[in-house]
Amino acid sequence: MTTAVLDRGTARPRLQAGLTEAWRSAVLGPLPCSVMFGTAALLMATGTLPVTDVELVLAGLATALAAITTAWLSPSAGHVRAVAVPLANLGAVGLVYAGTDSPAALFLLVSPLYGLVSHPRRAGVATAVLGTLTVLLVPELLGAGSSSWATEPASLVLGPLVVGLGGAAVHESGRRLTAQAAAIQRLQDEQAALLEQVQSRADELDQASRILAARAQTMTSVIDAVTEQSIIGTDPDGTIRVWNPGAEKLLGLLRADVVRQRSIVEFHLPEELEEVAAAHGAAVGLDALVHAAQEHGSDVRDWTYVGADGRTRTVSVAVTPRTDDRGVHAGWNFVGTDMTEVRATERMKDQFVSLISHELRTPLTSILGYLELVLDDEDRTLTDEQRQYLSTVERNADRLLRLVGDLLFTARVEAGQFTLQPEDVDLVGIVRAAEETARVAAATAGVELVVEVPDDAVVVSGDAVRLGQACDNLVSNAVKFTPAGGRVTLTVEADRQDGRPVARMSVRDTGIGIPNDEQGKLFTRFFRASTATRNAVPGVGLGLTITKAITTAHGGSLDLASVEGEGTTFTLTLPREA
Repeated sequence: MTTAVLDRGTARPRLQAGLTEAWRSAVLGPLPCSVMFGTAALLMATGTLPVTDVELVLAGLATALAAITTAWLSPSAGHVRAVAVPLANLGAVGLVYAGTDSPAALFLLVSPLYGLVSHPRRAGVATAVLGTLTVLLVPELLGAGSSSWATEPASLVLGPLVVGLGGAAVHESGRRLTAQAAAIQRLQDEQAALLEQVQSRADELDQASRILAARAQTMTSVIDAVTEQSIIGTDPDGTIRVWNPGAEKLLGLLRADVVRQRSIVEFHLPEELEEVAAAHGAAVGLDALVHAAQEHGSDVRDWTYVGADGRTRTVSVAVTPRTDDRGVHAGWNFVGTDMTEVRATERMKDQFVSLISHELRTPLTSILGYLELVLDDEDRTLTDEQRQYLSTVERNADRLLRLVGDLLFTARVEAGQFTLQPEDVDLVGIVRAAEETARVAAATAGVELVVEVPDDAVVVSGDAVRLGQACDNLVSNAVKFTPAGGRVTLTVEADRQDGRPVARMSVRDTGIGIPNDEQGKLFTRFFRASTATRNAVPGVGLGLTITKAITTAHGGSLDLASVEGEGTTFTLTLPREA
């Protein structure tokens, strides 16, 4: 519809301009002369206009015919048509005037005189005045009949004077009309250009509107297709604007009952919001929900949702700010995943691990105690075979007790009960102790142990026992996963990271490596890489979990670089004093 209106607006000025140009061309062209001379010839042929000299009349008509023919054949803007043709027609009028000896023949002057005075230059007016005077003098000059100036001497003055004044007025009017026509044409061209630009912008706007509508429809479809996660969008004040089917399923309320009517805060436990607000110095309510996302750009944590039926659900909620198309803050997005059953299962698993660990540790401690009494009893002599059997039992009981200790340690870490005994620790000594501990196992497996450490101590603040445990885990793993003939290299160096002093402890092996798609799960409790299971490497998947927890507790980082079939490098980075 917009296009049709614009087209109609541009068509009318163009049509009017075309008609004006056609009319102007007809008036100034050969048509008026053709009609007037044709009429004069008809009047002379019928005797209405008497002829006194046939030869002069025929000469005049022939001159007019030649001029008119030239005008029809010449270009519309040519000099011949603008000046020469009117002058020739003036000569033809003079001959006809002399041959008829009648002032009535002077009506033929109208067309050529108008053509001359309409010329863009003022010289056309002067030419018209001289031409008029010449036409009035032609009968006298040719000696044909009585001239008008002889009978009416004033006509020689009045005729050219009238032509001059009238011609000047016509010329000035024509000049103004031409200027106005040029201005109108320019305005019409500008209008056409503006209309074209408006049309182009309208098309672009229409296309952009369709794209935005399609994107909005796609986004709505995607949000509505999510049924296992709740997606809730709010205004800056927490009023709900978006409520997807996943939110309906999780909280038991339809979209029409929530959008623009309820606040996100209404679905949270008040005491939980108060606790978080007190811990972070935020206001109770929406600020408690979004303060972390405001500071860091996003936040993911567990919250307790309260459904329409009053039931509570543990939900992992990702909070992110939302902006409009101008980049202005427009509200918040809350994407939640129901973790109620998952968290309950994790708690049961942790309780089970803790319970079993405690139940196993007590009898194992008793078994090891009695074994020590039997093996160290000098009053009762044991045979070599009995001592060998008991030593095997003691070794496996020690191994089982270490496993129980690891389980208890991971349970304490996840429960937040892991504490450190900080002191100054030399990482060089830690690495040398780990090498000494693993030396026998490495020699048995045919693996070379190499230690590359500086002569000076590299001191960090930490728990020596826990750092030794972390290093032992890394070294023992490297030895286990390196085939015979391979090498395990232990290094320590002092370095800087982001302008701060750090200490790096690395364990690099030439072993079987870890598949790239499994490296992200390597620090998960009880996880074992597929390369470990294929090569029947013993272990339960707790060593790296413990090492990661120890590193994190010391404010450090544990990085992994591994290529399957080529080897693995673990780098433990710890902050140190300058």
